[in-house]
Amino acid sequence: MKFSKDAKIGLVVVGAIVILIWGISFLKGFNLFSSEQIFFARYDRVDGLKKSSPVTLKGYKVGQIKNIRFNSAFADHLLVEFSISNEYKLSTNSIARIESSDIMGSKEIKLIPGKGDKMLQSGDTIKGNIEGDLKEQVSMQMLPLKRKAENLMSSVDSVLSVIQYVFNAKTRENLTKSFGSIEQTFQKLENTSGTLDTIVTGQKSHLENIIANADSISWNLKNNNENISNILANFSNISDSLSAAEITQTVNHAKLTLQKSNRILEKINSGQGSMGMLINNDTLYRNLEAASNSLTNLLIDLKNNPKRYMHFSLFDTGKTVYLNSEKSKKKTDKLNQVYYKVQILSSLTPISLNDPAFKGKQKVEEIYFNGRYKYTIGETQNYKEIIRQLKKIRDDFPDAFIIKISPQK
Repeated sequence: MKFSKDAKIGLVVVGAIVILIWGISFLKGFNLFSSEQIFFARYDRVDGLKKSSPVTLKGYKVGQIKNIRFNSAFADHLLVEFSISNEYKLSTNSIARIESSDIMGSKEIKLIPGKGDKMLQSGDTIKGNIEGDLKEQVSMQMLPLKRKAENLMSSVDSVLSVIQYVFNAKTRENLTKSFGSIEQTFQKLENTSGTLDTIVTGQKSHLENIIANADSISWNLKNNNENISNILANFSNISDSLSAAEITQTVNHAKLTLQKSNRILEKINSGQGSMGMLINNDTLYRNLEAASNSLTNLLIDLKNNPKRYMHFSLFDTGKTVYLNSEKSKKKTDKLNQVYYKVQILSSLTPISLNDPAFKGKQKVEEIYFNGRYKYTIGETQNYKEIIRQLKKIRDDFPDAFIIKISPQK
């Protein structure tokens, strides 16, 4: 089958027209050969939104504006019709917001997907809103700053009121005087610093000596650290001993003793007892004075007539003991003899002859005389021999002395 030249020309023209229509539609954003979803959104204003303006999802163009008209049901609202590709699904709580697409103020619809399982169908109406203009955004950003500034101004006004109240005329006068006093103080400090500088300059050598002495002291302390530690340890031991000692009980005993002493002194002062009578009665004094006079007369007579009162022997210790104890009376062969012993100890109560107080001395003898137990070592009638024994015994008993045992008369 052959086509005529006119048929071919007609087909070419029709194809060209179709291609032209498709190209124009494509340039306008309409794809005649693709399936789309149509949605509607209602706005109070569109702020320059135009047909063929893009519809974006997360910044990516997914459709375009098809038509903008007034809503027949709501005359004060504008109804925007837009299309998006079928491959994008939106939930029923999605939002279509008019926003600026560039700094020149061009507008677009930005889809904000919602969350939910129920999806929108082609022809449904999406909730729309409008991004605030620059003035509104600035106002919204500046509103918190405005409120803070108002609060700050109110606070500043309160502070200024307080400052004005505090810094009244009297306060300002006091401050002036205070500043004057501060200036005088600084002048005095300056004079003092000059004086100190003069003193330090004049006493430089003394200060050097003091520092040298301090250095020497620190060196000695360092070298004697061990000794100081021992001293501190000893003090610690002493403090522990004092802490463990029954100081309170000792003080109470001392207090009780003082109270008893006070009662005794009160009795003495009142003349009670022998001591009180001795102190408060002058009879004893007079008797002692009379005895002193008699003794003086006796000494004068003794001086003038010595042979009347005493005789002299070659050796005499001045200590004579009469054997009147039962233990001594058993030695009947010595009752009529004079002999010497060395006394080392004396006690009100008997002491065992094996007691450590005798330092291991043998042949210690006990004599009971005038209510006391006397302990002696050695026995001889030779005075020189007893002197020799005394010298040896005093190495262990420095207070030892010789006693003479004479027959009881």
